[in-house]
Amino acid sequence: MSPAIKPETCIRCKGKLWCGLPRCPVYDRVRSLKPVQFRRELEAPSPPFYMVSWKGYPQVAVGPNLSVSGGVEAEGNGGGMNQTMDEFLVGMSSQVRPYQVRAIRSTEEAALSIEPVFVNAELKHSLRIDEFDLGRTPTVLARTIRLEDTPKIPGKVFEIVDSTDLKAGEAVLDLSGHFGFDYAVRVLSTGNLGIPSERKLVPTRWAITAVDSVIAKDLFGTIRHHPEIPTYEIYEYSHWDNQFVILLVPWGWAFEMLEQWFSGSAWGGGIMQDHEYGRLKKDYASNITGAYYSARMEVLRHLAGRRKRATAIIFRRIGEGYVFPVGVWHVRECVKEALAGKPEKFGDLEGALARVGQKMGNWDSWRTRSVLLGMLKTQKRLGDYF
Repeated sequence: MSPAIKPETCIRCKGKLWCGLPRCPVYDRVRSLKPVQFRRELEAPSPPFYMVSWKGYPQVAVGPNLSVSGGVEAEGNGGGMNQTMDEFLVGMSSQVRPYQVRAIRSTEEAALSIEPVFVNAELKHSLRIDEFDLGRTPTVLARTIRLEDTPKIPGKVFEIVDSTDLKAGEAVLDLSGHFGFDYAVRVLSTGNLGIPSERKLVPTRWAITAVDSVIAKDLFGTIRHHPEIPTYEIYEYSHWDNQFVILLVPWGWAFEMLEQWFSGSAWGGGIMQDHEYGRLKKDYASNITGAYYSARMEVLRHLAGRRKRATAIIFRRIGEGYVFPVGVWHVRECVKEALAGKPEKFGDLEGALARVGQKMGNWDSWRTRSVLLGMLKTQKRLGDYF
């Protein structure tokens, strides 16, 4: 990290170049554990994964990931939960993403396929070993990208894409319900959903947050009428030096997420926080950013499955073993794993908070940073704040 950049900026920015530098110094400080040399012409399966970049929008880089190591990674990277972090990062560095600065028919068709598609790409130049960053799929401009297979696109998808009156949000719910979260993200990125006059390419990182938000809105409409949970519940899960402690409180809907990045972790030190209460957050969670929406969606999904409602506070502590930020998919999977476990239950708030404090350490810092804990301690109902 450059000494001229404040750690607080890195924690909030997470690689979006808010510092004004042309490259992220956090990403640049880590290099690949496994050197890989790519030829100028590649023929390999697309996992499938379709990436639309955000830099330079709307003139963005568009292209598939190619798995040149022989294996095909699970879409959305959820399969990485069964790997060590080093294994996952090496696997990501062993892929390559050929791109062109516009959408082309062949890459769109590959993105809509539910199975891997072999792709032939002629790169504009070969890649040197020292161009690889650990965990980042190398990206290179391609002269041509063409499909070697026929994409397998379900008829249901053609119906949704060809519809002229189906709104994008409705299409996302339909696709995620039939084909999963990651597929919905992929199709939304291609710009093939919604009213035809409003369709456009959506950068992948924006599409992920959009799908999280659309699903959350649908789930919120369900849980807001359900009864509150009967007791205070604490869930916990740790993975890749990320500790998640989730407190569910028998109140109406409210959500807060706090993160502490320790010195030596990917983004440095400090506690960041975003929250909402009574309704879904309308302004952007500019501190926690995309992870906020991924975590919130899983909490709402958990409550909807139980036909209950609650206030949820997530405490996330990131240690120095988390050397590279792998994406919000990791937060989503960790929250899902935590909520799938058996909770510790308490009859009162004080007992629950004492237990959370034991798990997190440095409790005063967490307690004073939280907005919802202050509201809970007043023993008022959320309706008193409107």
